[in-house]
Amino acid sequence: MVFGICSGPEIAQAAKDAGFGFLESSVAAILKPGSSEAEFEDSIADVLNSQLPITNLNVLLPGGMIIAGPEADIAKAVAYCTIALQRAKKIGIESICFGSGTARRCPEGWKKEDATSQIREFLSELAPVATGLGVPLTIENLNTTETNMLCTVAECADMARSVNSPGVLILVDGYHWMKDSDIVESIIENGDLIGHTHIATIPSRAAPGLEPCDFSAFADALRDSGFNGKMSIEGRIDDKSAEGLKSALETLNSIFA
Repeated sequence: MVFGICSGPEIAQAAKDAGFGFLESSVAAILKPGSSEAEFEDSIADVLNSQLPITNLNVLLPGGMIIAGPEADIAKAVAYCTIALQRAKKIGIESICFGSGTARRCPEGWKKEDATSQIREFLSELAPVATGLGVPLTIENLNTTETNMLCTVAECADMARSVNSPGVLILVDGYHWMKDSDIVESIIENGDLIGHTHIATIPSRAAPGLEPCDFSAFADALRDSGFNGKMSIEGRIDDKSAEGLKSALETLNSIFA
């Protein structure tokens, strides 16, 4: 596996010196889909010159861009994400995480099956764009305190399979998976769909090694699924020096040895 960190270019040198392989940042920070092409081009020098490549992105949609419920504007969201995907291709992004718990939340009084259909419509419209550009969207499982839609790995996988496109995969987040006591079978049975992974401790959502946390079930499930791709730390890191980051990487290597 290749390990990375969710952060911006400011820690690139320290992360590289520690032995990490990549960085993961956010769509808004790197791609600026709400800004003009000229503004985007003017802003990407730090990204392109980063000592450690930014190869993956998260937070596909801002919280105010709703895709489920009576206020959903799927056309607006698709247009925003199409710009994001096109720009992602230009700078070598490999995948974009679709977490965005607020954007996909089913509001009170709205049927979940209708919200599911809306999310499927959103992903189905983007799937050919993502496929054509070679930048898949990865649906992230989010715990039930953050959203009420697509909370389990199995639900994310079911959505991806219903879209049925190489442009829509899943992202298995170990923190959310452990926090909600999701089951190992959901990972093992959907290994063919896993495009990316995240990790952090419970309960504090910190980098592995900062507090006691048993990752054995998560690690074993990923091994049994056949996944051997990328994993980002998406959690608190107290010491962002090369030595501090090296300690986190050593913990990851021991977990997934």
